[in-house]
Amino acid sequence: MGSPMELAPGVHSIGPTSEGLLKGGYVHAYLFVGERELTLVDTGWDDDAHVILSYLWSIGRSVTELKHIAITHAHRSHLGGLATLQGLSGAKVYAHRAEAPIIAGSKRARPVSMRYLHPLILYPFRVLALIDFPKHVPCEVTEVLGDDRNPRIGELEVIFAPGHTKGHLAFWHEGHQVLVAGDAVATWPSFSAGWPGFNEDQKLYLDSLARLVNWKPRPEYVGTGHGDPIQNHAPTRLESLLPSGTR
Repeated sequence: MGSPMELAPGVHSIGPTSEGLLKGGYVHAYLFVGERELTLVDTGWDDDAHVILSYLWSIGRSVTELKHIAITHAHRSHLGGLATLQGLSGAKVYAHRAEAPIIAGSKRARPVSMRYLHPLILYPFRVLALIDFPKHVPCEVTEVLGDDRNPRIGELEVIFAPGHTKGHLAFWHEGHQVLVAGDAVATWPSFSAGWPGFNEDQKLYLDSLARLVNWKPRPEYVGTGHGDPIQNHAPTRLESLLPSGTR
């Protein structure tokens, strides 16, 4: 798990290296290669962004080609490399208005619930979120998004999908039928509707999950926030996450 890969032509999943598999809980970023520019969704755990920079070099691309950085939500594991990548590239940074102050360092992310003991492997992440450690390097959001349903970032359509956090976003690439679901879906440590107890508003989250499950057209691939992307039977697997009676 965690190996970078090309999901579809010009669509890349970038996961942690063997030196830091548990950093950020197998967090993944997603790179979309356009004709003249690159768009990145999320920026991984490490402040120096070395995993993402190394991957860019490995596919013959330069960080200066990076024009858009979209953030699904303002949890530490998704923000690590943001300041470094923005500084090197000058890219525009996009996030929901509810997440922007957290990304900029002027507001703290809401702590997650400590009531859940299982799975035990997630408990250290709960503790770190509670004490707000380690902090990410702050970065200003240059394009603050609201609740509009259909704004675009490069080739990506923005989907407002709150619940995990107040301003959680997902992204849709129609050309290759790729859905980046952020933390609405996880495949690590198991395939699940996000991590237990990490959602700020469970009812709102389930509404957003249903919207993603019923997205038309159905996705061929689903990029998850934590764990490897879903590459086979994506619509069926997404549907299985909905509570019975809501499918």
